[in-house]
Amino acid sequence: MPPFRPLRGVLLALMCLALPIAAHAAPDGAVLAPEAASAVAPASASAPAPASASAPASPSATATATAAPPIAEGVPVRLRDARLFSIRVPRADESPEERARAASMALRAAAESGEQAAVRVDRRGDEALIIVGERTVVTFGPEDAAASGEASVAALAEDVAGRIRVALAKEQSRSAALLTLLSVALVVLSGMVALFFARKIGQVADRARTFLEEHPERIPAIRLQSIEVVRPESFRAAMLIATKAARVLFRLGIAYGWVLIGLSLFEPTRGYAERLSGFVFGPLYSLLARLIGSLPLLVVAVIAAIALIVLVRFISLFFDGVARGQTTLDWLPADLAAPTSILVRAAVVIGFFLVAAPLVLGGDDGALARAGTAVIAALALSTTPVVASAAVGIVVVYGRRLSVGDHAEIGGRAGRVRAVSLLEVELEGEDGTFRIPHLYSLVRPTRLLGPEPPVSVEVTLEKTALDEEVRDLLREAAGAVGSRPRVELVRFDAEGARYRVTAHRAGAGASSELVVLLVEALSAAEIPLGRAGVRVVPSIEILRPNERS
Repeated sequence: MPPFRPLRGVLLALMCLALPIAAHAAPDGAVLAPEAASAVAPASASAPAPASASAPASPSATATATAAPPIAEGVPVRLRDARLFSIRVPRADESPEERARAASMALRAAAESGEQAAVRVDRRGDEALIIVGERTVVTFGPEDAAASGEASVAALAEDVAGRIRVALAKEQSRSAALLTLLSVALVVLSGMVALFFARKIGQVADRARTFLEEHPERIPAIRLQSIEVVRPESFRAAMLIATKAARVLFRLGIAYGWVLIGLSLFEPTRGYAERLSGFVFGPLYSLLARLIGSLPLLVVAVIAAIALIVLVRFISLFFDGVARGQTTLDWLPADLAAPTSILVRAAVVIGFFLVAAPLVLGGDDGALARAGTAVIAALALSTTPVVASAAVGIVVVYGRRLSVGDHAEIGGRAGRVRAVSLLEVELEGEDGTFRIPHLYSLVRPTRLLGPEPPVSVEVTLEKTALDEEVRDLLREAAGAVGSRPRVELVRFDAEGARYRVTAHRAGAGASSELVVLLVEALSAAEIPLGRAGVRVVPSIEILRPNERS
């Protein structure tokens, strides 16, 4: 009997007593206790007869066991803080520590990849490989099964694979929860940033608008050489509109970006983010591609549009000079320069869209040509009353039917003609200023009253005042107010004789002055008034055939 055999038996007994204590002390000892118990059984069985136990083992296993004896407790393989299994024996020139370290790194990489990797067992001869996704975590051999107390390598591999599945599922669940919390935090943070930028854009737009409103003199005009293409007022109005539009567009873009970020952070809504981006950017990309494809044509169209704007502006300036008397034309009076300018500019624009646009675009079936035709057709349909009024206005303006300064009655409104344009007539009466479209003259008569409109007053006297002296008295009083005085007997009944006294005079207050002079003249002549007294006749009731137009 060898001298060290009793000592080895004592050491094995101490190990059997220490393993359960260590298993209960470790965090995962309850799970790994069967491995420790199974590791003790082969060691105890091999103690009395080491020669017979080592006889059937292979030479490589014998050499490995001789080089590095098994570690009874094993080197733990962990995923973060969780202990999954232990490696007790070396294999392929790798110590248990190296094998455990490699397995832990492989599990950590699989957990951090974020993929739903499948855990499977691959049998290769007397070996069993545990594979997570495409990564080989550990390779077990017969010596691992023997050291762990399992019946076979397959049983050991399936047990370890199950533990890895549970651990990876817990890790993925925890990672998903942390990712959801992080996504919610990013959504809140991005919302705050979006609100900040939206507010800043509003402040910048308000400052720009305030500057444009308070400093209109600092807005320059757009000139082409000496021709003023765009006036400062028009440029300022365009900048105000652009400021409002830019504020709305930028805020919509910020809101769209925040919604897109929020949808793309969560897996259930990621598909909606892709649909939303495709819905918005798809048409924009198609439009951009078409614009790039037709870039040379667009350049020519822009040059033609600039030439059209310059020509229209030049025509406007030319006729403005004629209206102000700076330029004299034998065939065009100064008062007809403004309507002529409108007609010429309209003819140039329409001619450009109908004639010049097909020549510029290389054909009459282009997109811009069709767009121009559609725009003109839409304008013609929507502005039919305006065009009809302009057609009547051409006859009125160029036919000299109304003159500025004369008095007229149009549609029941009487007053002095202040202006005559292609669309309307502006009358200034005692009740204010009226703008009457020319179309109104097609359904209601127009009465021309001349430079001095008639003013009429009806005076009712007693029957005793029916003589020529009374008429002369009334005619003299009317002559003191205006020109062409006239006295007519319009009614004679039981109430007395009613005279209509008419005088022609321009200006406000003529009727009141005529009433005062008539009453004073009658009072001085001691001629009594009838029951009806004195009444001012409205101009609409003053009817004479020779004044009707």
